[in-house]
Amino acid sequence: MRVFTDKKTKEQYVEIPTRAPAKMQIYAKTLAFAGGKPLKVMYREAAERFFKEEPWSQGLAWRPTKGLTTTLKDTVGQKEATGWMQVNMRFPVEIGNQLEQLSIAQNVSLSSICYTMLYWWTWWVYPPASERARREAFLRKNG
Repeated sequence: MRVFTDKKTKEQYVEIPTRAPAKMQIYAKTLAFAGGKPLKVMYREAAERFFKEEPWSQGLAWRPTKGLTTTLKDTVGQKEATGWMQVNMRFPVEIGNQLEQLSIAQNVSLSSICYTMLYWWTWWVYPPASERARREAFLRKNG
């Protein structure tokens, strides 16, 4: 976790690197754009709700990021894209500290905490239309 100072506002924030599927990060950017806010603001809102709802205490499993540090993998002598990318999540310092405390309390890497939060936000709080349709069809079928 790196601490930065915004040159314009002089406010401090932290940047936490994690890994996520490229499609998930693109969708997160789309959500922020659709909401008319910068990605950094959306991340802050996601973190605030994450702490408020505590989905990990309701069964949400921590999503590991270990081993996802490369964007290319070797397959029989050639490189192939993994579909994962580095995501640098920016938060106010207070939220960064809360995330770090949660990481220690849960014995999970800070990167995994952030990826899990992004997964929860993009898959459960604001799922894509295709996923909402799949869930509705499943419920209709299995009532």
